[in-house]
Amino acid sequence: MKKIGLVLVIALMMFSMTPPHPVWAAGPAGNWVSGIACQNMDNTQAATILISFYAEGNGTAVFTYNDTIPAGGSKGYYTPNVTGLPTPLVGSAVVSSSTEIVCNVNTQTSSAGTETSPYRIGTSSGFSESQTAATIYAPQLEKAFYNWNSYLSIQNTGSASVTVDITYRDRNGVLIAAANEAYTIPAQTNKVVYQESNPNLPAGFLGSAKIAARDGTTKLAVVASFYNNASSSGTSQFHSYNGMSTGGEKLFVPYIVRNYYGYNGGISIQNVGTTNTAVTITFTFGTTNYVYTFGTIAPGSALALYTPNMPELNAVDALPLGQHAGSAVIQADSGAQIVAIVNQSNLGGAGVPVERVGQGATYNAILDGTQTVKVFLPQVPKRAGGIFSGGFQITNTTAAAGTCTITYAGVPSATETNVALFASGVISRYAPSNANLTVGFNGSVSVVCTQPVVAIVNLAADPGTGKVGDSFTQSNTVNTP
Repeated sequence: MKKIGLVLVIALMMFSMTPPHPVWAAGPAGNWVSGIACQNMDNTQAATILISFYAEGNGTAVFTYNDTIPAGGSKGYYTPNVTGLPTPLVGSAVVSSSTEIVCNVNTQTSSAGTETSPYRIGTSSGFSESQTAATIYAPQLEKAFYNWNSYLSIQNTGSASVTVDITYRDRNGVLIAAANEAYTIPAQTNKVVYQESNPNLPAGFLGSAKIAARDGTTKLAVVASFYNNASSSGTSQFHSYNGMSTGGEKLFVPYIVRNYYGYNGGISIQNVGTTNTAVTITFTFGTTNYVYTFGTIAPGSALALYTPNMPELNAVDALPLGQHAGSAVIQADSGAQIVAIVNQSNLGGAGVPVERVGQGATYNAILDGTQTVKVFLPQVPKRAGGIFSGGFQITNTTAAAGTCTITYAGVPSATETNVALFASGVISRYAPSNANLTVGFNGSVSVVCTQPVVAIVNLAADPGTGKVGDSFTQSNTVNTP
């Protein structure tokens, strides 16, 4: 069977970050649960799947769940509704399937979505076996950085225990050797590492990490999360992203914003190579390109950018508001190896719906060479539960125009054909805008184009629902030939 590792702390497992569970000495407070969305990428046969759940530090599955997913269809699994799953429980999972599948995981609180109990949610993608590696990089981690902290969830995907070493560098690339950590992790299970619990990381730390299996061969999967202190709904931001094993010279950013209905964006770029590199970022807002350059990112260091603080983008503010959302391409020197994440958060402002204030999300910039003509999106809701809706952005990675067909699983009347894909352009979709898509839809989407593309997907509580906090997520999709 094919396997997808779901590295999910506060994921797949329901627990309360309050006594009597003293193991949780750090981390975001609240009662956390998870939702898994899996899409069967095979349009001809059903997928037989097995989800094996592992408690943190326990290499033996504590629970297994069998199911089938229809050909071309999708299913969701909400951990509080999985009968027999032990609680409280924290750990990881492995999904095995008879066909190719793609999954993502929502890590979320079971909050009411009120000012005193705001939503908090983050989404990460499941790791296929080919995406795991002996060395993983996390471009953005924090400790007491303006009330922000972070954690790493590290899963051993091998068949035996392995010692994992973590090294940290500050935002200038300086190694903080005293903060080095090492943990032995049993096969298949995970270890959660909180940066605020590391006494040798200084308060105010904003930097990056390298996570490596000491034997140099055991493959790991890593999810990083960073989060505000949630003292109010406006500080509820909770971001999750996948650690990366491979860098490159060129990265795609399908969606980036500046002063867009209260949202602003950021990019953290880590040099995972062995030599200095410059970077050039070409932003596209509306029909205009804006170019930013940075002379030197040292090996191991990370460059953190925030769009409101970039003078090169000042002219964007004069564009119509709808053009304050754009895309970008990050180019490093020949032979360089960079990785990046893309952040978005909403700090509120005039005219911003109350449901949007305090939202935050992160996705991985996409490596050049991974683009294809076919993309799978595991979860795109339309007023699911009367609350959540989502959308996606598809970016043409070429200078040639083309078309796309967009298929919504199980709703053939919602299919879009011959959708124009402009040269280097972006197709944006918001599920509620598709009149033929069933209200309550919470399924998968498949996209087939005539030019190679990359894409990301998002969801959030609809304005007018009164559900406040961070209900916003963004995550990566899966490309196939």
